Amino acid sequence: MAPRSLVLLLALVACGGPGRGGKRDAEPPHARAGAPGGKLFDDASVESRTGGGSGSAEAPIPRCGPRDSYQYVAGEFRCPGGGNPFEGDAQAAAGARSGSLGPDARGHMVDVYEVPCPTGKVEVFVDMYGCPEMEAQLLRDRNLADPLELDVHFAAGRYDEVRTRCIALADAAEKRGNSDEASSLSIYHCGIFTPALLVRAGLSDQAVAAARQTCQSYPPVSARSGVRVEVLIGIVDAIARMWAADKVPAREGGDRLNALLPQLLRACAVDADTFMRAFEAAGGE
Repeated sequence: MAPRSLVLLLALVACGGPGRGGKRDAEPPHARAGAPGGKLFDDASVESRTGGGSGSAEAPIPRCGPRDSYQYVAGEFRCPGGGNPFEGDAQAAAGARSGSLGPDARGHMVDVYEVPCPTGKVEVFVDMYGCPEMEAQLLRDRNLADPLELDVHFAAGRYDEVRTRCIALADAAEKRGNSDEASSLSIYHCGIFTPALLVRAGLSDQAVAAARQTCQSYPPVSARSGVRVEVLIGIVDAIARMWAADKVPAREGGDRLNALLPQLLRACAVDADTFMRAFEAAGGE
């Protein structure tokens, strides 16, 4: 793969062009599956409407957050003829999310899970914002956008502050056992900036591992989900922005990025052609 596009990205950033690392217009990022716990959504009227069904794009199953969505797919959904192959394993159900549709008229993304039923895969459509609490969080995310001001600090070169805030966010999520209460955009920003900051610190192996952890939080690349590609573009852009601020020559930066990129592609299970097409479409060419 020629480094020409990466060199141009570095040159663009060095000349004051807009960075893409902190921007996101696709599906909202979801938390990694937590350990199975108590139900978060006990609305009996909703339970009676769902009845273990698969929902549809127009009428998805209303749930309350990522964990409750996983629990529905893992335990309450019933395959044609009965049964559920996940047998209550919420983490396995989370891995079955193939992407998202929408947003719908209310601004909700509808998650699509592919459940391996005995008669074949069944698509289950779930709205994780189907309760007042998650509706309120969605509104907060829209209004605040970046409540921790991670992109602001990153753009200003306050990298230690970004790292400190991301570590605190991760620690808080670990203590809760999930990150349902955290701003989804803050989580997304940290997923992009953490690998970039590790690269800057000379910790390339840790950077690749961090990128892998971030990408594994999202569905594999498919016609329904390109979030992993978008995450990679954001990471590359963040690295380019840092090196431009550090006055790294464009050619040198391009060569270094080109050497690192194959490792990032493998970590996120994204093929090079898909990445380059998306990268150039986003303005890298």
